[in-house]
This record gives sequence, structure tokens and C-alpha cells, in this order.
Amino acid sequence: MKLISLRINDFRSINGSENIIEFKDNNIVFIFGKNNIGKSSVLHAYKYFASPTQKSIITDFNDQNVDKPIVIEATFLKEGSDVENFESKGLNKWVDIETGIVKVKKVWSKVDSLANKFTYNFEDDDFVDGGFGGLETILTNAIPNIIYIEAMPSISSLTSWLEKEIKNKLLKTLKENHQQEYGNALKAIKLLQDKVEKEGHLEEIGAKANRYFSETFPDLQMNIRSTPYKDADLSKAFEKDFSVTIGDKVEEEDRLADAVEASEELISSKSPDREFNLHGHGLIRQAIINILSLFKDTRDGEKHIILFEEPELYLHPSNKRKFRDTLYQIAEQDDYQVICVSHDPQLIDMSRKHTSLARFVKKDNGETIIYQAGDNVFSKDKETKDRILMLNRFNPHICETFFSDNVILVEGDTEAIVLRELIIKYYPYSDLFVLNTGTKNNIPFFIEVLSFFKINQHIIHDSDERYLYTDGEVRINKDDSLRANSAWTLNSNIWSAMEVAKSKGAFVKRYVSMRNFEDSHGYSHDANKGKPLSAYEFAQTLDIADNSKSIVNFLNQIMGVIDYENDFSQDFLEKNVVEPF
Repeated sequence: MKLISLRINDFRSINGSENIIEFKDNNIVFIFGKNNIGKSSVLHAYKYFASPTQKSIITDFNDQNVDKPIVIEATFLKEGSDVENFESKGLNKWVDIETGIVKVKKVWSKVDSLANKFTYNFEDDDFVDGGFGGLETILTNAIPNIIYIEAMPSISSLTSWLEKEIKNKLLKTLKENHQQEYGNALKAIKLLQDKVEKEGHLEEIGAKANRYFSETFPDLQMNIRSTPYKDADLSKAFEKDFSVTIGDKVEEEDRLADAVEASEELISSKSPDREFNLHGHGLIRQAIINILSLFKDTRDGEKHIILFEEPELYLHPSNKRKFRDTLYQIAEQDDYQVICVSHDPQLIDMSRKHTSLARFVKKDNGETIIYQAGDNVFSKDKETKDRILMLNRFNPHICETFFSDNVILVEGDTEAIVLRELIIKYYPYSDLFVLNTGTKNNIPFFIEVLSFFKINQHIIHDSDERYLYTDGEVRINKDDSLRANSAWTLNSNIWSAMEVAKSKGAFVKRYVSMRNFEDSHGYSHDANKGKPLSAYEFAQTLDIADNSKSIVNFLNQIMGVIDYENDFSQDFLEKNVVEPF
């Protein structure tokens, strides 16, 4: 099955019922947000849900309050590879006939207890106790396999993970390429298992165990039997390095050998502090990259979900880009889904298909909420997709915007440089992020995108004039009408985008330089120095207490030093913008 959505209520730092991660037309989700508010709890929540024997401890409950039960609800999609498994175990009764959807919910209501599992019955339109085969192992075996990579993996955990993945690939090779030998081995093992059970060894062990167990619990009996629905693990018969030392190397084996070599170098180091220094962690991350690259062309029908915590740690910038490409290549495969918790905008490429961003926010009342957007925002039509591609090329750091709570949108270099210098000089501890949109025409697009994530926006732009001028004379069209300035029309487009955003609960305010920045400040750039240096030098002349300068006045309003004076509505601009000639 494929994960469609994950709803998490009151688990660890996650507080409330509006914390949902969705896979809709996307295979990779980047979760971003401030430190220490619970982003990593999303990854742990899926692991928690998937474990058949997971018991709760007091710190798993939000605020350690056991009166608020932990509820984790997962929605899955049954696919073609699930048909045989569902039919053999009678699981189709839990599948929505029209959509192929399966819903399972787990609830932990007491400390040191297993979850109560509920499965959605589509005929009754409600969750029912138990369901989906009864045994927890049936659910665990049906959902995507977890590949969890923590933020600071130890060398031993990395090598254990490598060993597991190598053996899994080896076992698949045996099944596919040596079916007869593999089948014979399974039959032989099964025969031995049957003999052990028939000879009564398990019953004898069970009887001895029950001799003391029944004294404490006279109404209960402990049963010991072989686990159903689980194949024998033939890979345990092989040494750890078997799969990378036998036979001629192919390209995939080269990469696998690189990963193992990196981990073995760390293990064999005699220096006691080797594994904790920067070089050691870099090698760990490089090994992870290499082993992950093995999976990007995998098409075995088995579903996997990669849970990656801060993958950018200790990576060189060039390796970050390679790693980002590897993640996207993996996510392009139908058999893989990826959830990353990250603080690094370099890992995000909005122009890639099937990408989703999820902003994790902690509200003033302590509740957390996830705002998520994907192809419905970034690739909804060709114009939007082209704009995203253009903006990525224009400003590769543009994704930093999504990591901020408060963003100032400006239309050009001059405003961006002046504002950044004023903020650094007078408000150095502010979390304001200044985004140069490149052109006034891009501002409505950013308003729409940032509104999805409920990021506070302050829009600063020029009003421009209504008409185009040459040498102090308005231009005339062939029909003798005055030639309109398209930049003036954009004022209305920006206002309309703001109104739509505010209707959806977004915070957006506008500040307008009458005509343009240069005119409203009596400023002109030095052509010999260029706009950037001229703007920087102009910023040095500004006094943060001089609110007669509109850019200073706007910044002080944004910082709350003075009251917000004017919403610069379309009516206001129509009445107050005076043509230059």
C-alpha cells in the first residue's frame, strides 16, 4: 500500500488536530519550521504507528498529559502489488471499492500500553475496533517499509542499516535469479520447523513457561508458536560483506562498495574522537547518499517510505545539491515516498514535479498546525511552472522565504539592499526576511504562494504612473489615446491578490512609494557605481528616527514602532498619485 495521508493528534510536541501530512500527486514532502517545536515528531509518529508492539511512555503524551490520548490515523491506497496479499488474508472488506482507500487509526490512552487499533468500515461509514486482519503484524507487513535516517546516526546504526539493506537486495536477487534453489531452501527450512513443532519442543517450552505464569494469572495462558505470514530470512546465512565481494563489480556494486568502505573506515579508526569530528560525520552522510542512490532505479513492487531527519547536516554545498538530486530521483519512483525534516532551503527545488512543502507552525496558544502546498500551487499551469523555473534561476536562495515567519516583498535591488542594511543596522535581532521578487509583476504570485503557508507578508512597491512618458511628454497611441503604463495596472493585480489572501486568513499589508522609490526619496543612483553600490551608500545616510523618509517609515510600521497608517488601497492610489507632467 501507499501512504496517502497521516493525521497526528497530541503526540509529543504535536498539539491539536490540524497536523496532517498528505501525499497528493507528490512523492516527496519537505517539512520546515522553527527549531524545537516538533517537526521531527512527525517522522517519529509514523514509526510509532507502524510498530506492532509500540508501547507509550509518559513523554509520548503532549505536555505529558495522559488525559489527551495519542491518536495517529493513516490513510493508504491499495495498489496492484497488494492484490494477492489482500485476497489471501481476507483484507478486501476494509477497502473502499470506488477509491481503493484503507483507513487505520491507532489510539494510545494510557502509559505503558499498546495502542487500540481501529479500521474504517466503509459500509458502516465509521471506525470499528480491530479490523484489518486482526494481527498487528498483518498491518505492519502491508504498509510501506520504513527507512529511517536520524539527524545524528551513530556509526554502528549506519552499518547495521547498510547490512540490512545489502541483505534485502541479496535476498531479492536469490528469489528472482535462483528460484528453484531458493524454493528448495525454504522447503527444507519449513520441513525442519514442522519437525520441531511436531516433536513438541515448543509445547514443552510453553508448558514450563506457563508453570509460573499461571500462578500469577490463573485465567490466562501463554502460547508460543511460530509467527505466521513471515518468510524465513535466508540472508542470515550469509556474511555481512558477501554481497559486495563476490563476483565482478557492476556500477551499482561500485556505489555499494563505496558506502561500505566509508563506514568501515570509520569503524576501523583507532582515534577515540574520530567518529565525532566533522570529517567522520561527513563520511557517514556520504555513505548514506551512496546507499540511497542504489534505490533510485528500484522497481520491485515493494513500497518504501524514507524518513530523513535534517539530511543537510555536515554536507558540503556541492554534496547537498547531489543529495537533493538523489532524493528527487528516488521520489520519482512509484515504490518510494520521502518525508524530510530540514532547515536548509538548498534542498528544496519548487520546479521539480511531485514536490510538496509543509510548514510546521506553533501558534500562540501552544497548538501546532501544518500548512502544506504542492503541485496545486507550484505547477498548477504552464505559466506558474515557467515562473518557478525562472525565479529559481534568478535567485537560487528564494526558498529561504519559506523558513521565515515575516517576509517583506520588494520589486527590485534598490529597495532590497536599503531594507537589508537598515534591518542589520537597527533591528539586528529581527526575523524579517527581505525577498527581492525581481519585478513588480512577480509580487501577486508570491502573495498566493506564501499565503498557503500563512507567512506574514509586507508588500513594498512603487505606484508608478498611469501613463508612459518620453522627454516629459506622455506617449500617444495611434488612436490618439494616452498610452497606459502596464506597471500601474499591476497595482490593482497586487491589491486583488492581497484581498484573496486575506479572505483565506493570511496576513498581508501594503506600503507604496508614490510614483517610485527614487522620486519619493529624492534619490538617483550613480551610473558609474551602479544601482547596488549606490543603494548601499544611500542606506548609510538614513536615520531610523526620520519617518519622513518613506522607506524608514514603512520599516518602522512593520516593526511596530509606529502605527500602521495607510492600507494604500486602490482608491487611495487613484486619488493621491499625481502624474509628473
